Amino acid sequence: DFVFTLKAWAVITHPPRSPIWRKAGIECEDCGELRPTEGNFRAWEATLEIARELRAEFVVFQSPPSFSRDEERVKNLSDFFSSIDRAGVRIGWEQRHESWWEGPGELGRLLDSLDLTHVVDPLSRRGEPLDSGPVAYFRLHGRYEGRRIVYNHQYGDDEIGGICRAVERELARRERVYVMFNNGRFMLDDALRFASACGSVEPGSSQSTK
Repeated sequence: DFVFTLKAWAVITHPPRSPIWRKAGIECEDCGELRPTEGNFRAWEATLEIARELRAEFVVFQSPPSFSRDEERVKNLSDFFSSIDRAGVRIGWEQRHESWWEGPGELGRLLDSLDLTHVVDPLSRRGEPLDSGPVAYFRLHGRYEGRRIVYNHQYGDDEIGGICRAVERELARRERVYVMFNNGRFMLDDALRFASACGSVEPGSSQSTK
């Protein structure tokens, strides 16, 4: 079955100084950085309206690499996610600043307390989700070269196998795993290769079955 998933409007997650704002020509002083503001709540309602129309199962919030961890941001995002109407849509959050992993136990507890799925790239060095929810969500961005990501990267057979093993690992403790390829022009081909290589994997199993 075809399933829609969405990425939340970046004006909710990215600060007003972000190039994303300039490209879109949007001005909203109280938007961005997952703050519990009227601007962010309006932007979420716009995202949720699209999700409802598409009957999307999942919406991913992706924070920018500049979004580091501090007490104010933890409080803001906690208030934001605790306040929004989810309307039955599963919510995931992807962090990209290293500071969020300085206390992995704390991050896991934060995710669970807000009922958020930890969105990760299973081929990165931070590739194991820290939440304990019923689903996992993988976003595959390409090849990592230090802090740089090469998005137009075609995955090798060994990398496809690594993705399959990550899915099997998560299905041993979860009900479902979403896998989204985001590696530029190779994403469709690699998604088809992944589906062919992994076959069907059932929740609770330790290996894939063709």
